[in-house]
Amino acid sequence: MAIPGNIKHGKEFAMAHIYRRCRQFWISYYLDGKLIQKSLKTKDERTALSKQKRIEYELSIGDLHVASKLPLPIVLEVFCKYLKNTRTFKSYKNDVCRLRTFFGPICDGLKPYPGTMKQSRKDKYEGSHVKAELLEDITAGAINRFIAARIEEDKWKPKTANLMREVLHKLYAYAIKHHGFCSRDRRYPNPADAVERLRESAPQIRFLTLEDIDKQLQVLADYPVIHAMVAVYIYAGLRREEVLWLTGEDVDLEQRVIRVRAKTIDKEYWQPKTKKNRVVPISNALYDILSIYQPLVNCVWFFPSPTGKKWNTDNFSQDLREINKENNLEWSCLDFRHTFGSQLAQKGESLYKIAELMGNSPDICRRHYAALVPEKMRDTVEFSKTQIEQQGGSKDAEVMLRQILEKLDGNGSKLIPEIRLVR
Repeated sequence: MAIPGNIKHGKEFAMAHIYRRCRQFWISYYLDGKLIQKSLKTKDERTALSKQKRIEYELSIGDLHVASKLPLPIVLEVFCKYLKNTRTFKSYKNDVCRLRTFFGPICDGLKPYPGTMKQSRKDKYEGSHVKAELLEDITAGAINRFIAARIEEDKWKPKTANLMREVLHKLYAYAIKHHGFCSRDRRYPNPADAVERLRESAPQIRFLTLEDIDKQLQVLADYPVIHAMVAVYIYAGLRREEVLWLTGEDVDLEQRVIRVRAKTIDKEYWQPKTKKNRVVPISNALYDILSIYQPLVNCVWFFPSPTGKKWNTDNFSQDLREINKENNLEWSCLDFRHTFGSQLAQKGESLYKIAELMGNSPDICRRHYAALVPEKMRDTVEFSKTQIEQQGGSKDAEVMLRQILEKLDGNGSKLIPEIRLVR
């Protein structure tokens, strides 16, 4: 039995037909020249007719769409290449690692690099990967279930879950823009939008005190290269890779600056994480260390590895970790970088200046170091002027301004109107 229907819209007709198949009502219609047949998932004729009218109306106003069919391995392969060309190398590796965690190594772009430590490790999430043939098969529900399982079984923290949501959101956004991805759920063109972003706790920052700094540098005294590198991490606040990529031209002891900038060496391109070059002044403490440091002659790298080449990030961290472990220390490169920001914040430097020096956004510095800034708004919470003065508040600025005006006026303070300093 077929029940035709139509709705007139301008000069066009949007028609759909419903019919029974295995006691269920089905509907057929043409969309963009293609015949669409699907189940209405009902046995009730009245419900089927209602759904038919809704579909015909959506056809008439052009609001009906058909989900795309994009092969998942192919989309992931081209997306990995896209990330490699548009992201910094570290960000690209992190994103690929998250995609591998979610999908598994189902394409060449998601397979570990040959010869790396990760290739020989067992897949931690084997058996938990989300399996699908089409990208459209990965629904918001599948993403939510995967993240919920990782939080429960693997103790993922909210930040880890949010980073997974973020990379999947980028995947769908790329597929929408470049490959015409069309979600099966019209409410969420990007299925990751239906995944709730978890609330992250306040960041826990570890940093070294002045005594800790002295102890750390003393431990490294017998390792001149690592000693100088750690000094740069602490006194200049550079990221781990930023120090490893420093060349002799980047460290200018005459001008007393370190230039963190993009470069191509041996056909390998590198740029800072934020894709912005910056200059960091060399402090007196750092200058004293770098002035006696002797880099290798005829070596492009300012801090070469024991083999005379650029340090591998993991190898450097492992060497530093082993030295510190022998001396009961647990400090890492991230702790050294936080030491730079934290010490400046405690000294009273503005968060904007700290952000500029560290290559961060002011918002990130505010979240990390705002609690360390010395209290400068004590009088702001007082309701009365008397309380402020009793607590040590002064009128130094007002007195100074009066004295200046008295000198400029020569007639004394009688002609000077009352001055009120607005706080």
